[in-house]
Amino acid sequence: MALRKREVELLADKITANLIRSGHVKLNKDISILKSIVRDILQADADKEREIDAKTKELLKQYSTEIEKEGADSSRLFAMAKKKVAKQEGFLL
Repeated sequence: MALRKREVELLADKITANLIRSGHVKLNKDISILKSIVRDILQADADKEREIDAKTKELLKQYSTEIEKEGADSSRLFAMAKKKVAKQEGFLL
């Protein structure tokens, strides 16, 4: 499941702090620039995952009759289909 906006913000704060604390990043300017870059990357990732979720739901919707007939576990089927769609999109879950 994709991160929500608040989760993206919190994670961006933690990642930024860890990068600075670890010495992997040395700031010449305001920390907000680094935070913004990290947040944008995380948000793009969350948006792509939402897109994959929507494609997966649409795919499963096409086979809803068969899925109901077989009594398939819809959450398990969704997870399996999502992995396949993500792979086709070149997205690592």
